[in-house]
Amino acid sequence: MKTIQRKDFTEVGSAVKVHGTKGELKFNLTQVVKIKEWAFLEFRGKPVPFYIEQVKAELHDEVILKLRGIESVEAATAYVGRNLLLPNKLVKKSSTVVALDLVGYSVMDTHLGEIGRVKEVVENQFQSLLIVEHPSGEKMVPLVEELIQDIDEENLILHMELPEGLLDIGN
Repeated sequence: MKTIQRKDFTEVGSAVKVHGTKGELKFNLTQVVKIKEWAFLEFRGKPVPFYIEQVKAELHDEVILKLRGIESVEAATAYVGRNLLLPNKLVKKSSTVVALDLVGYSVMDTHLGEIGRVKEVVENQFQSLLIVEHPSGEKMVPLVEELIQDIDEENLILHMELPEGLLDIGN
């Protein structure tokens, strides 16, 4: 049986505050990652696993997690400041969306086809936005991990699945 060792994990963020009244924690992320069913928090230099019951408000630089066994504000408070770790194999090295220069990429939606070319990437405190040159005018598209299906760096294509009606906003 293999033991869990710190060297097998990468720090991807930390718990910054309690969110809500049911023991949820807000984490600031240092890397763009997909968080699925397990998260590891660091205690005395060792990763301790927690089953994730719910993931909310996932942005490229923050996420709200409901971890099994943490049921109240008081219980969650004890975890504020803890490092969030993921197994090395789940953390892609330097292929984060934030690290890529997406200007000039074609944006392809799974349902609508080609949307247009990325003219600019706007970073703000809540989330990054793509300014896309669309036939009906410039469109703002949220640059969030859950909308991205694939990034084809060789052909400069950003494959996304946009929410229905997103491109109609502002028209």
